Amino acid sequence: MLRVVEELNEHPLRRERPLWELWTLPGLADGRLAMLVRLHHVVADGLAALALLASWFDFAPDAPNAPADGVAERDLVPAPSREELLGDNRRRVARDIANGAASLIHPTRWLPDAASSARAALGALSDGLAPRTSLNRAVGSRRRLLLARADLARVKTVAHQHGAKVNDVALAAIAGGARTLLEHRGEPTDVELRAMVPVSQRPSGDPASGGNLVAVIVVPLPIGEPDAIRRLERIARDTIERKKRPIRQWDQFPTAITAMMNHQRFVNLFTSNVPGPSVPWYFAGARVREMFQIGPVQGNVALNVGVLSYDGILGIDVVADADAIPDLEIFAAGLEATLEKFGAL
Repeated sequence: MLRVVEELNEHPLRRERPLWELWTLPGLADGRLAMLVRLHHVVADGLAALALLASWFDFAPDAPNAPADGVAERDLVPAPSREELLGDNRRRVARDIANGAASLIHPTRWLPDAASSARAALGALSDGLAPRTSLNRAVGSRRRLLLARADLARVKTVAHQHGAKVNDVALAAIAGGARTLLEHRGEPTDVELRAMVPVSQRPSGDPASGGNLVAVIVVPLPIGEPDAIRRLERIARDTIERKKRPIRQWDQFPTAITAMMNHQRFVNLFTSNVPGPSVPWYFAGARVREMFQIGPVQGNVALNVGVLSYDGILGIDVVADADAIPDLEIFAAGLEATLEKFGAL
């Protein structure tokens, strides 16, 4: 089943259609089936995507099919024509040009943002370049996917005992996986890898407005530290310190980010941790047993680890370029060994 998901996830979403897909994959044991939802990041970030998916699911197996009293079915809206899309794009471009001209006339509108962006860039540059490892190679189209699971309550206990967060425990496990993989490959491990970590900028009371309200920080992973607990404590201190620095939303510099992705030297791997539902979801009366988020690999970053909590379980997916990291099982084994040391696997 994982191989089917890998193959379905290799192809880009068709640009002439809405940027999402839903696949149901039957044939699992005990009459179960898997569901793969592909959603382009331009539509929604992690929290907004979960809020969108929540409208597809129920919170009870016998939820009514009909809408609640007083709630009318929404009328179907026809897809816009090419002419309407072109007109909308022209209006947006004209608006952006007008806003840019107004900003030049009134520099007080853009100087604060420019200063904040400069501080954020200087903060990133002050950490220096990421170490050179075999994790950073130009990626192709083939993917590998592995899954791991951890007990969320135990993860929270470990985090609380060491002044950390759930995301810090996940990062410590990821560092354990990277250490094991690089050792297996005969590469130096006395380095600090750099992980790109998204940080939500979305107000807690507004998870469903769509779009992207995500900033990023770069967290060093001390894979040279052999003790998993000390590694966790170092990561926890680093994440606290880095969240105090100026950070910017990653979609504010899309052209620059895209241009540099194939040759960047700032991060070794991607990570993402999204807090999911704490209670079970149901789809057409069937209980959703587990849930994972599968992130992209792109540019020269061949490894992405996604974390999603759901109903007491921390679902961890490890996705990689199949050619750059053919020994992905070694990484997963190191990740699981670290979770086992925490008593959370």
